[in-house]
Parts: sequence; C-alpha cells; structure tokens
Amino acid sequence: MTTTINDLNATVEAPRLKVNKVDSEASMRWLNAGIKDFKAAPLASMTYGMIYVVLGLVLAWLSWENPIFITSLATGFLILGPIVAVGFYCMSRTLEQGKQPSVMQGLDALRFNAFSLVSFALVLGVLMGIWAVLSSITVALFFDNLTITDHWLDTLLAHEQFVPFLFAYVFGGGLIAVVAFAISVVSVPLITDKRVDFVTAIITSVKAVMLNPGVMLSWAFILATLMFLGFIFFFVALAIALPIAGHASWHAYRELITEE
Repeated sequence: MTTTINDLNATVEAPRLKVNKVDSEASMRWLNAGIKDFKAAPLASMTYGMIYVVLGLVLAWLSWENPIFITSLATGFLILGPIVAVGFYCMSRTLEQGKQPSVMQGLDALRFNAFSLVSFALVLGVLMGIWAVLSSITVALFFDNLTITDHWLDTLLAHEQFVPFLFAYVFGGGLIAVVAFAISVVSVPLITDKRVDFVTAIITSVKAVMLNPGVMLSWAFILATLMFLGFIFFFVALAIALPIAGHASWHAYRELITEE
C-alpha cells in the first residue's frame, strides 16, 4: 500500500512490515548505490549538505576554546544523523521514481508524516541530552581542576588522567551511539516512506539490526568512517560524505524493509 502526500487527511491502515535478512555484501551494495545517487543529483545533494557544513563550522568556531565540546559535537552529528539526512532519503526516493530531486525535497517528509518524524527527533534529542550530561560528568570526574590554555591539546595529552578519561569517554559515547544506531538505522527512511508511528519505526529498526548483526556492524563502520572523513577536513568534506551516507541509508532501508 502506497500513501501519497495528497492523502494526508485520509485515514489509512498501517502497513504490515517485513524485516529481511540480507547477504554479507549488502553494506557495500548500499554504499555504491548512495554514491550513484549522489552522482545523479550532485548539486542538490551538495547544496543540502552545505547547510550542515556551515552549521558545524559555526558551532566548532564558537566552541574552539572548549575542545571536549568539539568531540561531543562530532558524536552529536552521529546521533542526529538520521534526522539530518531526511532530505537525502526523499531525494533518493525521487530518483527511484525516475524524477529529478530538488533541494527542498526534505519538506516532503515533514508534510507526509510530520508527527512521527518530530516524535522520533525528540527521542534522538533525549539521547543527545543524555550524552551531553554524561560527557560533562566524565570530564568533571577526570579533569576537575584542569585549566585549558592556548595549547589545550598538549595540555590534555600530558595530563595523567588522559588515558583513563579517553577509555571512559569512548565507552560512554559508544554505548549511546550503539543505541542511537539500533533505533534509527531504518526508522527515519521508514517514517518518510510509510505512514507508521515512531514506536513501530523504532521496533522495526531494532529488529533489522538483530536479524542482521554482522551486516549492520559493517554498515555502522562505513557510516562512521564517512562522518570521520567529513570531520577531519574541518567539516567541509561533510558536503560530500553526508549526502552519500544519506542516499546509501535509503537503499539500506529499501532492502531491509518490505511490506507483506
């Protein structure tokens, strides 16, 4: 059953969803499909991606004197990535239909299933808030009396608590990232494509991860690598990495979830 934007006021039956088991080559297949979509609509993809590049640069500039916040910001991008990529999902769906996508494509999802999308965004916002509190507590526990100087990186690396702090920080961030990935890997593409509630989307996403643990682990690694490449070039590379990840995630959803 397909629901169009014109059916917003109609009462529709929720689709019956099936979670598929995929082969070990699936993650590379999704990545290649994402690259193909990026090449098919480079201008729209990069223009949409530049919005988040500019946002990231501004936030990094404002927080440069607080280096720990910069790492929290990077983690936040990973947590909120599925919401950020809404426009790319809609672009890939448009390309799938044989049409040319536009930069404003992301509004289609908001018009189609606004309540579920906003509700899921709030769930990710809660996770982001938990991570912000957790990271602040971790910093306070290990660097309570640390004074950040102009040479903050050297100061941190030379601190006797740096190594245990790093382990605790990565462990805490990793736990949050695993939860965020499990509940969101197909949730937002599903919400933008089918009229489902956010709870159903989350449950479906977790089922997809549990049914395909090895593939989803490799997929998480690919997404994290794309984001890392975007960050190490001072966010600018996100204009390419983020669209590819978004387009590829649409294809992951399309293969993982079908209607019965």
